[in-house]
Amino acid sequence: MKPQFITVKLNATSSASASMMACAFSGRAAKAVRQCGVTMIELLVVIVIAAIVAAIAAPSLQSTLNNFRQKSAQSLLVSDLNQARAEAIKRNTRTLVCVRNSAGTGCGSGANWQAGWVVCTDSFTTSTGLPPSDDECDAATTDNPNPFIVRPALDAVLALTAPATPLHFNANSSQGSDGTAATLTLGGTWSGAVANVITVAPTGNIAK
Repeated sequence: MKPQFITVKLNATSSASASMMACAFSGRAAKAVRQCGVTMIELLVVIVIAAIVAAIAAPSLQSTLNNFRQKSAQSLLVSDLNQARAEAIKRNTRTLVCVRNSAGTGCGSGANWQAGWVVCTDSFTTSTGLPPSDDECDAATTDNPNPFIVRPALDAVLALTAPATPLHFNANSSQGSDGTAATLTLGGTWSGAVANVITVAPTGNIAK
């Protein structure tokens, strides 16, 4: 009978040990699951921090975007001025750079160029050669579209002021007829915006 008793005791002990091991494993697994999750308070803290960071970064990001728009518009304007000068030499005729009219078919009026600009040829002369220009774009033809550059309105945050009369580039590459420089100022409406000035010398040289 002793061997049977001992066998039963050993089985009971083995069963108890297995049960304790299972409980210990289960406890560790449950603890691991709890550590992998987040509480509602922790989630709210993360959301609040993210909102604060976004609120701080948003103005700086908007200012960077506006500065990029300003630089892009300035580069485009300088490029068009250089092309107007080159076309005057190439075509051996006067070219104009001016604020566009509402239809984009010729020059508008005023010193506010926010509406965009055009570049066109103007070969008008009188029998005496004066005045040197009527400040109007030549009529367009199928073979010779005019204006040959038409730019749309600038972004609303940008402001461009320039001479109320068109800029003239002559066939000899000079600018104007009275020997004075022309200035165009590209600024912005946002806080901290810096005005960029483009100068066109009487010789036709363009500086920014």
